[in-house]
Amino acid sequence: MTETDLTHHMEKDLMRPGDDSDICVAVATPPGTSGLAVIRMSGAGAGLLVDTLFQPAGPRFGKPSQMAGYTCAVGQIVDPGSRLMVDQVVLTRFTPPHSYTGEEVIEISCHGGPAVKQAILDLLLRQGARAAQPGEFTRRAFLNGKMDLAQAEAVMDLIAADAARSAQNAAAQLLGRLSDKVRQEALSLYPLLARVELILEYPEHDELEAAQEGLLRDLGAIASRLRHRADSYEQGRILREGLTVVLAGQPNAGKSSLLNALSGYERAIVTAIPGTTRDTVEERVDIRGIPVRLIDTAGLRSSSDPIEQLGVARAHQALRQADLVFWLFSPPLDDVDAELEQMRQSGCEHQVMLVSKEDLQSSTDLVARIRRSRPSEPLLTCSALTGEGLEQIRDQIIQVYESRGAAQSQDILISNSRQRACLEKAAGQLEAALEALSGGLTLDVIASLLRGALDALAELTGENVSEELIDSIFSRFCVGK
Repeated sequence: MTETDLTHHMEKDLMRPGDDSDICVAVATPPGTSGLAVIRMSGAGAGLLVDTLFQPAGPRFGKPSQMAGYTCAVGQIVDPGSRLMVDQVVLTRFTPPHSYTGEEVIEISCHGGPAVKQAILDLLLRQGARAAQPGEFTRRAFLNGKMDLAQAEAVMDLIAADAARSAQNAAAQLLGRLSDKVRQEALSLYPLLARVELILEYPEHDELEAAQEGLLRDLGAIASRLRHRADSYEQGRILREGLTVVLAGQPNAGKSSLLNALSGYERAIVTAIPGTTRDTVEERVDIRGIPVRLIDTAGLRSSSDPIEQLGVARAHQALRQADLVFWLFSPPLDDVDAELEQMRQSGCEHQVMLVSKEDLQSSTDLVARIRRSRPSEPLLTCSALTGEGLEQIRDQIIQVYESRGAAQSQDILISNSRQRACLEKAAGQLEAALEALSGGLTLDVIASLLRGALDALAELTGENVSEELIDSIFSRFCVGK
């Protein structure tokens, strides 16, 4: 069974969690050829299992099962059947409870050729290990109390991060900063619930009227903070998925040249022939720490060419999904008003007019004509050839990012819809409790709503979550993590 076959086999078995007491194994580094690779095992007895395969390089290195935790040994992996060496390796042992998973962990650093990795993996499976499922190591860490669910989700975000701020936000969540803030809100709620339950239990000492003002104030403040946190999702989503920026306009308007200039290399084909780009061309770039999906589109015009028609249809689809559109105007342009009307009809909320090829003398006249038609709207100019105006384009991209959500730039951002739903549910329960309190509803209703808010916060961190949700979250992880 090859490494790829093994991955496919495990993907079919995603929703059948393995026995968390057995030993699981996977290649923790990406498939393909590399200088080094890491094969990871976790479970009680992992050291004993690899004792049968590992031959220490000298007397100073003992058997893996006898190694102290957090130490390494140099040696060889030997096939016990043929007695032939498979590879020279460095073996590291981690002992519970301070390993990544909270269990005994063995990591084998070997050479990164596919044949070598597969041979070692096959030997470990033959000795009794089980192929790890996607996310199983992090799942075990969660189940063993090494991290909560928000931290576990941050692991995958950190792996997938392709821009500086994305990595920073994921790292902050991995450190538990989001979880800490959520638990602080829960700790603020418990005394309020206790106060309500005390009045319920001892109605003869009815303190509701005296306590009502404080309850309204405190519940309102907590609900407001939770809403504010949930509102950071739009920025967090962008850090996770990327800000979608579409370059649109007529054929030969300079869209592909601009894509190449912002990407830093020749990503798209550029010619003087209109209609060179027939399909959308996408590139992910890091712009001042923000991940951006730059999409170059086919020139928007009527055409009898069926291939070009498909390209134009895809361009319109990209426009509907865009967070920001730069609409390129290129000199010479005969009918400015018709092009402005086409831009208006595209329907994107954030559109910026951009005169390309600023290095051409005729661009000055084009800028003047556009300003006469749209005097109050922002207009940028640029030259992909000279680099003029590129910083202003980047400024505009960052401005759109900063306009999303209510979060401060230094704050922890909510990066997935599950976390947002938990916060919104908790805030909604508290807002309902405020209405109930103001409307004179019974205290048992108010207490029930406060418990509902606490349950929603516990769901965010994984303290109150179903097995099905756990399965769903970890099934999206990569194998080996």
